[in-house]
Amino acid sequence: MSSEAGAVFPCANGRPAAEVAPGPSRGSHPADPYDLIGVGFGPSNLALAIAVEELDPGRSCLFLERNTGVRWHPGMLIEGARMQISYLKDLVSLRNLASPYTFLSYLKAKGRLEKFINVGASRPTRLEYQDYLSWVAAHFGHVVRYESEVVAVVPVASPGSETLDLLHVRVRDAGSAEFHDLYARNVVHAGGGTPRRGAPGQICDASSVIHSSTFLDAFPARFPDHDAALDLGVVGDGQSAAEITSHVLKGYPNARVHLFVPGYALRATDNNPFANEQFYQRNAGEFYASGARRRTILRTELRNTNYGAVEAGHLDELYDITYADEVRGAPRLVVHRASHVSRVVEDGERLSVEVRDRTDGPDRTMVCDGLVLATGYTRELHPAVFGELTPLLSRDESGELLVTADCRVRTDERVTAGFYVQGYAESAYGVGDTLLSLLPFRSQQIVDDIRGRLPAGRPVAVEEPAPYPPSHYVETDLDRIRSLMERFNFATVISVARDARVLVTHVPLVVERDRGGEHGMLIGHLDRSNPQVELLRDRPVTVVFHGPDAYLSPDVLKTDRLPTWNSMSVHVRGHARLFSGRDELMRVFNGLCEQAEGESGSYWLRPDDTRIEQLRGQVVGFEVDIHELTGRFKLSQELDEANRELAAADMARGTSAERQAFIERAFDLQPRPDVLGPPGGPGVGGCPVGGARAAGGTTAVADNERETAR
Repeated sequence: MSSEAGAVFPCANGRPAAEVAPGPSRGSHPADPYDLIGVGFGPSNLALAIAVEELDPGRSCLFLERNTGVRWHPGMLIEGARMQISYLKDLVSLRNLASPYTFLSYLKAKGRLEKFINVGASRPTRLEYQDYLSWVAAHFGHVVRYESEVVAVVPVASPGSETLDLLHVRVRDAGSAEFHDLYARNVVHAGGGTPRRGAPGQICDASSVIHSSTFLDAFPARFPDHDAALDLGVVGDGQSAAEITSHVLKGYPNARVHLFVPGYALRATDNNPFANEQFYQRNAGEFYASGARRRTILRTELRNTNYGAVEAGHLDELYDITYADEVRGAPRLVVHRASHVSRVVEDGERLSVEVRDRTDGPDRTMVCDGLVLATGYTRELHPAVFGELTPLLSRDESGELLVTADCRVRTDERVTAGFYVQGYAESAYGVGDTLLSLLPFRSQQIVDDIRGRLPAGRPVAVEEPAPYPPSHYVETDLDRIRSLMERFNFATVISVARDARVLVTHVPLVVERDRGGEHGMLIGHLDRSNPQVELLRDRPVTVVFHGPDAYLSPDVLKTDRLPTWNSMSVHVRGHARLFSGRDELMRVFNGLCEQAEGESGSYWLRPDDTRIEQLRGQVVGFEVDIHELTGRFKLSQELDEANRELAAADMARGTSAERQAFIERAFDLQPRPDVLGPPGGPGVGGCPVGGARAAGGTTAVADNERETAR
């Protein structure tokens, strides 16, 4: 059930769960329910998660998805197939253009915005839209629990309540097969549709009968030989049927395709701009406010904007394929007009397909190797899941759910919990109920309705955390902090992309005390091919300098203490920018040499060195304006002076001999003290620009950066 399905932490602008949640037990008891549980985590509930974060961030919520991630019509992500709506009709743009979750924000984060514009397409491919959905979902990992199948939704009363003010959600974990109980004041069901396969017993359950929902995986698995001479059937007259027919004709050159359509031929979708006005927010509201008879007439009138119709350009493409076959004298597409596939049974390794003529013509039976059902989906509440809730839901004379304008199902007066549906009330909301166009508006309506029915989102009481690092480990002497940065300048540069990917590069940096603000600046360089380069273009950045560290054994001390680890480090937060000018890069290269080698005998690159231009094509410089410095010097401050002297001596002694042996092994060298020098000496440390000094030094600059960026 759920093509859109959970985490146990409140929605709170993407903040870490520890800042906002009391713990993983939230929602597991009727006395501490969620404000909202969403069933499914596809486009509808993804849009809802965004709306909760942006409109009511104090609201506690959880989304449950039975799949391992967001899966949006995976069986129909055919290469090159495009959406039928503009990229501006994403999950949020029509409601909030400034949202960080727009399709344009996704393109920017992926580095494809200019290329997308250059393509000139207003409709992205389905594959790209699936990637957009996954990118958005990655920002909401703290409020979704995947591989969680909802098996029951039951109305219950909270402690002391006289009404059924909660919904008990029973969940089965796909990995462990264990069951969990959750409680919420509101449930929003957006579980998607169930593949329509006909009446029970009408169509056999054979591996060669494939519904379009699993087409891309199941079809090539069942028919791996693309050169086989096959008779293949496709049932349906909508976009999916046409795309599957084209895909098979292109990918199986010796196959014949029988297309069974209920009408005379495939028809073009009515995409004229006047008809598409039905998807305006205002017009959708007017549709809901209309009487039942008027809504029925309008649904019939507008049906071919979505159902039983094919995008006109794709019809042209399909016809071109059939015409080319005619030219070759080998027609491969047979359109069976006015056909209804009434029964399908196995006939040995093939299928016997009984076809009824809808115009009272003769019925016939055909034999096919395989059959694809592009027959759409049914959208009904699963009786096993909602069996105890269904009798308390209000319906009209035709059995359709009675819903408010805000997607809440009307219920028996005993039920005060909110049960909302997305995609299950087309008779009330029109054709757009199951489509993407109205998601930004619908999600806002749901959030506003919940906010109006419940108290304001309650901030969760959290014990004020102790400061970290502990104050006695924080170094405040700016000279000491800078000295560590200059002495141990091979640092870790950390950037976070909008899709939550963390990119890390280890590079030597120059500390410039007299530039920038009160804390100074850092300058360095990266290989141009390093993907982190783009994340340093006018972006925030974190840099970590790692000073000495050492294990402290209790045997060293004159006190009964547990073993520990002493260390020194500096965390820098700042703002980065890129540069590639010759003079600026020269300042980086020479600064690294000077900082590493000291005053005497410092290697210096000359501005007229002919190798500089070649190097400029390989690297890009960056500088960091330091906004914040945190020195963490954990140096046994809790011990008395005598034991601290022992700890300091032990740390100074370190494991120099072992480190020298490790370096020898890493370089694959035999021990040569005359080359490696004494432990801690400059022989191996050398200029951090290039390790041991190579002739000229400049090649070592680029080579070192490439190694550390991998």
